[in-house]
Amino acid sequence: MPSSGKIGRLFVGVNSFVCSKSGTNEMVRDFRRLPFSWVGCKGWARQQFVELSTIVFPASCVACGEDISNDRSQENRPAGNDIPLCETCRFEVTDMSPRCDYCGLPRHSDASCPLCRKLTQQLGEEEILWQQIFVLGSYQGRLRESVLMGKRPAGEGLVEALSDLLVEQHPAIRDLKVDAVVPVPMHWRKRWARGTNSANTMARRIAARLRVPCRCDIKQKILTKPQKSLSAKMRPQNASAKFSGVGRQLKGKRVLVVDDVATTGATLSAITRSLLEINATVVYAAVLARTDEPMDSEGNR
Repeated sequence: MPSSGKIGRLFVGVNSFVCSKSGTNEMVRDFRRLPFSWVGCKGWARQQFVELSTIVFPASCVACGEDISNDRSQENRPAGNDIPLCETCRFEVTDMSPRCDYCGLPRHSDASCPLCRKLTQQLGEEEILWQQIFVLGSYQGRLRESVLMGKRPAGEGLVEALSDLLVEQHPAIRDLKVDAVVPVPMHWRKRWARGTNSANTMARRIAARLRVPCRCDIKQKILTKPQKSLSAKMRPQNASAKFSGVGRQLKGKRVLVVDDVATTGATLSAITRSLLEINATVVYAAVLARTDEPMDSEGNR
């Protein structure tokens, strides 16, 4: 008889689809075409569908597939704030070691961060443009596997779970009082080839948690080369492609920019610069994963 772990992994894709916003929305999309009196049933129908799915498909970790129906990490949690991650995965993807508030890299003392200056030199900036960055963990091990899994359509539920965990681990995000959440843009051709955009999924989830608008209408005008294929010296120039849709709606606003992973920070810096150019009041950043050390000009750490 298959073990519970194998059964759980078998239903990871189905469970991620069910837990994701897109999965349940597809099931109730037709409600929008019904008379107004029926529109209020959308939330009820979604809740009932999710509850029924937990009976047919017992709750499982969206990262490893293990059964979490009896997981103690899910106990004593506020209603509606249950994160479908087992206790082991929660521990492995979360890095509670101190990090610099500006560059997001690990800090080993209370002194000023020596890596901030190195990062600004790589980015070609006088200072780091965003006000503060929030990081869930290091881009390695289970978190790296989860981020890569989240780049596929079946991984949207996992991205949502990690986004919830990011907000839970950094309650200060709620205190920022941001006016909007903006994902790092992805060119439409890249999104079409991939089938999903994890930054968009992440932004919508965090915006829902913060109860603020999600601005996913900012677009990348030019299809650039993948950042991972370039050296640290070339990344800022590659990421400096102009963005469209950065309009007056964000003028004078406090903005949170989100992305799934940050390596040199070149892409985050480029979109932050675009937002500041249209006079956004302040820009914060949040990522699921961050490389532990900046790279040199040849791409070595």
